[in-house]
Amino acid sequence: MMVVGKLKLQKANLKKELEESQEYFGLNQFLKSAKATVQSKLNFQPAKMEPRERDVSASDFIFGEAVEDDDDDDSYSPSTDPNISKMPNWGELPNPDMTISGLGKRGMQTYLNEKSLTVEALSKLHSALKSCPSEDTFAEDPKLLKVELMPHQKHGLAWMLWRENEKPSGGILADDMGLGKTLSMISLILKDIENKENSDDSGSDSDDDSPRWMSAKHSQMPRGGTLVVCPASLIAQWEREILKRVKKRALSVELYHGTKRETKPRRLARSDVVITTYNLVSRESGVETAKNCTRARDKGPLFMIKWDRIILDEAHMVRNHKSQMALGVCELVGKHRWCLTGTPIQNKELDLYALLKFLQCSPFDDLAVWKKWVDNKNAAGMQRLSTMMKSLMLRRTKEQLQERGDLNCLPAKTYELVDVHLDPEELVIYEKVAIFSSTLFAQFLHQRAEKQQFLDARYGTTTKPVWEQEEMGENQFTTTEELANMHRKMKGLTNIKTHQILVLLLRLRQICCHPGLIKKMVESGDLDFTAGGVEDSDGLDVDLFDQMNRLNIDESDYEREEIGKKKDEQDEPITADHPVLSFERPSAKIRAVLDLVQEKFLDTEDKAIIVSQWTSMLNIIAKFLVDMKVKFAMLTGEVPVDKRQEIVNSFNQSGSGPQVLLLSLTAGGVGLNLVGANYLLLVDIHWNPQLENQACDRIYRVGQKKDVFIYRFITVNTIEERIKKLQDFKLTLAENVLTGTRNTQASKLTLDDLKMLFSVPNPESHSETKNTVNPL
Repeated sequence: MMVVGKLKLQKANLKKELEESQEYFGLNQFLKSAKATVQSKLNFQPAKMEPRERDVSASDFIFGEAVEDDDDDDSYSPSTDPNISKMPNWGELPNPDMTISGLGKRGMQTYLNEKSLTVEALSKLHSALKSCPSEDTFAEDPKLLKVELMPHQKHGLAWMLWRENEKPSGGILADDMGLGKTLSMISLILKDIENKENSDDSGSDSDDDSPRWMSAKHSQMPRGGTLVVCPASLIAQWEREILKRVKKRALSVELYHGTKRETKPRRLARSDVVITTYNLVSRESGVETAKNCTRARDKGPLFMIKWDRIILDEAHMVRNHKSQMALGVCELVGKHRWCLTGTPIQNKELDLYALLKFLQCSPFDDLAVWKKWVDNKNAAGMQRLSTMMKSLMLRRTKEQLQERGDLNCLPAKTYELVDVHLDPEELVIYEKVAIFSSTLFAQFLHQRAEKQQFLDARYGTTTKPVWEQEEMGENQFTTTEELANMHRKMKGLTNIKTHQILVLLLRLRQICCHPGLIKKMVESGDLDFTAGGVEDSDGLDVDLFDQMNRLNIDESDYEREEIGKKKDEQDEPITADHPVLSFERPSAKIRAVLDLVQEKFLDTEDKAIIVSQWTSMLNIIAKFLVDMKVKFAMLTGEVPVDKRQEIVNSFNQSGSGPQVLLLSLTAGGVGLNLVGANYLLLVDIHWNPQLENQACDRIYRVGQKKDVFIYRFITVNTIEERIKKLQDFKLTLAENVLTGTRNTQASKLTLDDLKMLFSVPNPESHSETKNTVNPL
């Protein structure tokens, strides 16, 4: 039974890793992107409309007539023209190809309805900004709160009270991590109770005209207080914050978690605050059996209560709107709906759609409307999104508050990149896998091209299939010598699958940390990659490794001066007993980490956190810390939730406890307060830069007394440097959306981005001069 359970865990971890990589790379859109590129060259391109010099009105957000200029967003002031709903000329429609005959009567009516709803919704959101509290507006602290709120929390409370009187009721509190969003929300709960008592409000529903809130289906439900949905690791923290910050018996708290949880809706509804987890909401939502779920009792008790307020903490966990978790929280019935997250965008603009769907921000909670009017990759869509975010979201960063003088309690923060060079013997392993990966990707491109040729042929284009191009010497892969070399090498190998590409990307990243992390790749039998982050009972790694060792790397195909290795070394098969794979041997990166530990803080009273996304990497580091006689603790996803706080408390004790905490990236990205440390070492690089930012904010937050030092280790001339560039792209995207910067750049990685990652030259941009393909 233990073996079966282990295999299930391995397969689940593999699926998670591949889905994470697919989400980042947008590989599901790979063929669509390639096809769009081909069609853009074949199809007639309508002339772009010349921008007109005029004032920007609210109708611009609907009709796509966004004015491009260099002014800051703050200068934008939509008009309140009463003719806002006036139908534009057909030439002003967002799609120049759209015609009445092309749409049909029914399609045109749908379009007009969507336009009308969108105009009305954006007009209301924009009009609401007139009553939005200014930055110098502060609410009074709730009387039942034991601590004094900081200035930014007082303003946040005023803003949240304002939002609960608007439509939709609620919003997104997206303050930087570590700025006290939990306390701000507790203050809102207390202030709302206080205001209702002062106004003698018994809690009637007469002030809410929401159709769902007032529907007959929910009229018999008991009315509850505030429901908090959070990760399991934060349940105790929410309860502890309420007990610590709120006066005695001011709020009744119920934990809906564990086997002994209360299951009767009316009893749950009596509590002021009910705290539960995303997993429980997902499990009891009935989403999986939606076709058979026709009665309310088919769902859990949380869905049988009309909540006064629903709070999603770490709301980015529902960013995938198709997930059961996201669908589950949308099934909850609540009057005021709130999303708390320091990273509302982690991958793409679509992350925000999931939050707006939960907030019931009609009509933008409809995916078709969202894609047509907002997430349409043009400036007008970005302006519409900016209008929504200005009204629905409050975001303050630590830097902004410090500049305004509202946050003088934070110490200085120093950020440093540490370059790591692979050892010569590590470089041999890396280059062999890198060359194989680039070559495999070239074959992957070739397969996609063949499929594209087939699709083009079906649509009546005159482009010849790839196999005919090869016979006539017209294959695009022969136009660039490097691609031709790669293609010849891979023609005899099996069909290339997307997940093979993703696994090789993972292995390259692991070699940069310690070559031993790919040791299981070369072993048949027990393929246990749990610690490495990928498991595959089907033997994917073994198959790839076998192909790699069969690959003939001809010296004439690659510049040996560039690769820097002798042919016999490069072609020597990698075996499981290779010395460089031994965990007894410290890798170049591990030596860099240990040297910094020894140099910076080992002989001081300072503490440090060492972060890696792989538990196996942390285990290797732990072995060498033992040899150095360094006292440390480890906190990973394998540690039970009820034990994590004990580790955190022990580590945060000044003058005692462990000096080093080994922290897995996923476990450290959510809700932990680790201000006992002022050094943080990021050992490896993750696809999602927001996870790394969250880990950094575990120590750089309100309550930190010492100067903070953050070190990020990057292996030079490897895939890690390229991932760093793509991380910068994602962070720029998130910043542009959250600040309202007008940017129409697509959020998904393009074909050229992937070619850059694999060092594959672009045939369209090649020159007659030979360009050597450098390994990843």
